[in-house]
Amino acid sequence: MYERIATSDDTLAVRLGATLTADEIDALYAEAEKALQGRERLNYFVDATAWSHLAPDTALHALKQRMLHLGWYNRFRRVAVVTENQALKTMLSAMDWITPVMDVRAFGPAEADEALRWCEKG
Repeated sequence: MYERIATSDDTLAVRLGATLTADEIDALYAEAEKALQGRERLNYFVDATAWSHLAPDTALHALKQRMLHLGWYNRFRRVAVVTENQALKTMLSAMDWITPVMDVRAFGPAEADEALRWCEKG
């Protein structure tokens, strides 16, 4: 499950629940597509503090969606993810390195407000 977080027009912000279904992943991509309409660039904030896993079939679906939307990467300015998960932090660090057009940062749960402010400044 996920929920939207109220923020500025140039930032899409969501809070993830413990798990995500394939339908919820599709809904997230649809929201991102809608938020990108009429904008050259968008910031993206994800509070993944509660998130813990994807089911195997959902993980494959998420990978497929990511591959279908590779062209979006140049449209995101700042991406902030709040998490305690070290593997996710490592992946985000690598993503920041391989996608120089967007600034990707991981923040700890105690830094959630700072992360949102940083993302909105983009």
